[in-house]
Amino acid sequence: MTPRDRRGESRGVNAEAERTGKGVAMALAAVELAALVLIWLSWVSSYWSWDPQSYGDPPGPYLQKAAFVPAAALVAAVVAGIRRVRVVAVGQVIMAVVICGILIVAKDAGEHAYETSYRDACHAGVVCDAPPSAR
Repeated sequence: MTPRDRRGESRGVNAEAERTGKGVAMALAAVELAALVLIWLSWVSSYWSWDPQSYGDPPGPYLQKAAFVPAAALVAAVVAGIRRVRVVAVGQVIMAVVICGILIVAKDAGEHAYETSYRDACHAGVVCDAPPSAR
């Protein structure tokens, strides 16, 4: 086997590993986004009621659950870095940063939705002294 053959064979193995790495990165990103959607749906479902005096859950506990998703992405990035799968490591770091940004925006939006829901329930007749803290 000549050195040229080994280099060509090495390139084929690297190309296969890169394709596998891209597939793993996409699968992990899809699982992480699905987890976020499920957490969001469980929070939003607390607002689905025909009762005008009903109000939803505060967003805090759901945001705490969602914080595990970027933490898991960072763990996956470290493992991929140790295994030298650069595509997965970079993809997971990007996902962690994006998800943290989403959670920061979701916190303010969730608190606003909760306060609005509580205020509407107060106007509908729930005994309310002061709006509860969404934190």
